[in-house]
Amino acid sequence: MFGFFKKRRRTAPPALTISSKQVPLDWDTWRASSANHPQLDDQVLSARLAETVAWCDSLSSLADFKSAALRPSLLQDSMDSLVCDLGKNRQFQLRHTKAQVRYGSPVFMTGRLMLYFPDENLSDGYAEIVSGGFFDVDNVPAFDTWVSFFSEEDHPRTSARRYLLCYVPPLMTVAADAGIEGNPESCIQWLERSDVSIRQRLKALTRVASHG
Repeated sequence: MFGFFKKRRRTAPPALTISSKQVPLDWDTWRASSANHPQLDDQVLSARLAETVAWCDSLSSLADFKSAALRPSLLQDSMDSLVCDLGKNRQFQLRHTKAQVRYGSPVFMTGRLMLYFPDENLSDGYAEIVSGGFFDVDNVPAFDTWVSFFSEEDHPRTSARRYLLCYVPPLMTVAADAGIEGNPESCIQWLERSDVSIRQRLKALTRVASHG
């Protein structure tokens, strides 16, 4: 799924009605820069999480998590740029539909955070089958769930130094868990079971909210 994607043209989204003290400016939230997570401001990371949570929690079927509106396009310079371009498109859709996004810290979630490690992937296709297509043949999670791409150069396992953070809402946790449990190389993991350094930071920035 990760490749080089072409940026789509779009009109400017409606102006924010939220104070700049509560959320970064639109273009700062999804500005591609360093994928090294300590260099990503807490306010920016919280805003990315809040927008992804608001979007994913509003979806109602598996097909929605691979929406035409967010489908990655060709010709991006890096994985960070790819994910940020998708985030800009998602932000535009949220503004266009006037969806409610709860910015600020902590970010309340009813779902779970998940990681995908592209350099550990064996592309066996099993997760795609057992998840009903939530993962693709390369074990990449449905792209509407993508939050941010990170690198962790001091991780002791070389193949775990790059990873994609995703948000999985309650609707898709069973499907995602089936894929994770059946993935022999563990290239997809729930965040709380991983050993990445960003885990504790995200724990401080988020809270699990009840649903039902």
